[in-house]
Amino acid sequence: MTGLFGTLGTATRGMNVNQTALQTSGHNIANTNRDGYSRQRVHMQAETPYYMAGVGAIGMGVKATSVDRIVDPFIRGQVNEAYSKFRFYEQKSDALGQLERIMNEPSKTGLINQLSVMYDSWSKLGSNPELATSKTLVVKNSETFTDTIRQMRTQMKQLKGEVIANVEKGALDFNQKIEQLATLNDQIFAIASNGTVPNDLLDTRDTLLKDISGLANNTVKFDKFGRVSSLKIGGEQGPEVLNLNEVKKISVVSGDEDPSNTISLGGDAQQKKTIAGNALPLGTIVIADTTDPDNITVSEVALTEGEIGGFKEAGKEIDERMGELDTFVQSVADRLNAVYNRDKVPGEDFFTFDKDGNLEVNEQLRKNPSGLRTGYGTDEGDGSLAKDMAKVFSEKDGDKMTFADRYNNIVTKNGISKQQADNTAESQLTLLNQLEYKNESVSGVNINEEVSDVIRFSQAFQANARIIQTVSEMLDTLINRTGV
Repeated sequence: MTGLFGTLGTATRGMNVNQTALQTSGHNIANTNRDGYSRQRVHMQAETPYYMAGVGAIGMGVKATSVDRIVDPFIRGQVNEAYSKFRFYEQKSDALGQLERIMNEPSKTGLINQLSVMYDSWSKLGSNPELATSKTLVVKNSETFTDTIRQMRTQMKQLKGEVIANVEKGALDFNQKIEQLATLNDQIFAIASNGTVPNDLLDTRDTLLKDISGLANNTVKFDKFGRVSSLKIGGEQGPEVLNLNEVKKISVVSGDEDPSNTISLGGDAQQKKTIAGNALPLGTIVIADTTDPDNITVSEVALTEGEIGGFKEAGKEIDERMGELDTFVQSVADRLNAVYNRDKVPGEDFFTFDKDGNLEVNEQLRKNPSGLRTGYGTDEGDGSLAKDMAKVFSEKDGDKMTFADRYNNIVTKNGISKQQADNTAESQLTLLNQLEYKNESVSGVNINEEVSDVIRFSQAFQANARIIQTVSEMLDTLINRTGV
């Protein structure tokens, strides 16, 4: 349509489009400080022109075809990947840092110093075998050594328990977010199927996906509506825990009582279930098939990134250090007992193990330190046995390591792993910050730009309103002053 009424329609459409653009700018400004918000832009397109014979195409104004999110999916994917790796090394570093504090090296109260003190007390006893105080000092220093080891083992077990609890918490959080994502899929479809783009819901979806990546590495696929059509945990080859028809929960192996494993179903520590077999270590992530409640089967999930993966990896290293500590303790007991009780008389060892496997000084010696043997004969002045006991502390075993070397090797392994986790976490944080900045430069709200747009759209609105006013005056002239 041409003429005054065509011009009136063109101006009206111009007002409506610029009003929509103005409202969108206002929405951007209102969400400036909201995490995960992506700025929006109204996509404008020329209205279909009117073709007049002998004249050609006459413009009919503008129309708004969509309100688009300004995002770069590739950058978003990189952010999620970097965040997953950062959380993995951050949590691993935190747990290994606690283990480092338990080992307490180097320090005056650490095991290496206590080994030195034990060596010194045996050496002095060898020089003064007749002194009761020297015997008492050997027994008491050895008791301090065994008490420290017992405390370390207890603290390590407690730390492992805390790590497993954190894995359970992470699994529970992961399952809740997956369920939220499934609900969000339905909400996105309800809007998108009507031809409308649910921008704010898609922002919520992306925020959830980042949170999920922080818990566990995953691979995501989307359908044409923007729904998460597939989410695999543990990478491309991992199991699918979410699709458009199904949600699967992850569970945690939280008990390894022989002859079966116990799992925290869905990560809920209050929902313990027994499964057949005892092959999975504590903290293992599994997907449980509960179709038959009396015969629950599980499939293991390999996590290499994310918070859950970091705690799981830390738990594995804690187990390794505990195993190495037990081997070290057994070596100390065996080598010293071999010298102190070379004839292997039952009940005469210097060190024994209690029912819980903890090292302790022979109970009879604890009660009566004066009964400590110092020589191989009956001569009270014989200190040869005590001197041989002192030599063991400086002798190297089959691995060419002294007691101090062996324990220091355990501490060093943990220190190297902790430092590696620290360095990797730091580098991943740097990368993450760079990617976040890049993502913000694309999707973030620029206040100066938005204020400029507000002025631009408001002026366009006013200009279109002025055209309507002009057309109104022309129509008034046409109708009231020409007698038409």
